[in-house]
Amino acid sequence: MTRSISVSIMIYVITRASISNAYPIFAQQGYENPREATGRIVCANCHLANKPVDIEVPQAVLPDTVFEAVVRIPYDKQLKQVLANGKKGTLNVGAVLILPDGFELAPLDRISPE
Repeated sequence: MTRSISVSIMIYVITRASISNAYPIFAQQGYENPREATGRIVCANCHLANKPVDIEVPQAVLPDTVFEAVVRIPYDKQLKQVLANGKKGTLNVGAVLILPDGFELAPLDRISPE
């Protein structure tokens, strides 16, 4: 498994895109910096659980290069959570990947469809 390039990593990648619209409006707002002055990630204000994760990232990245970061969060897929309508539904599991200053998401035309 490849180690991160001195990137602070916290987890918040949504495993199912269709679930993401269920988050409260304040959680959908982007933070300029998701890390508080204390070093705590802002997601911890509401989300109290933590899980071990596996992450695969390149050891080094050249400028203007598109790369992939793969995050795996092992969890019991049989677990359910109570949804806003009171019914049981799939568990929301996610991750936040904090990149160093200067890193940007690639434009859509440079991202492979796979």
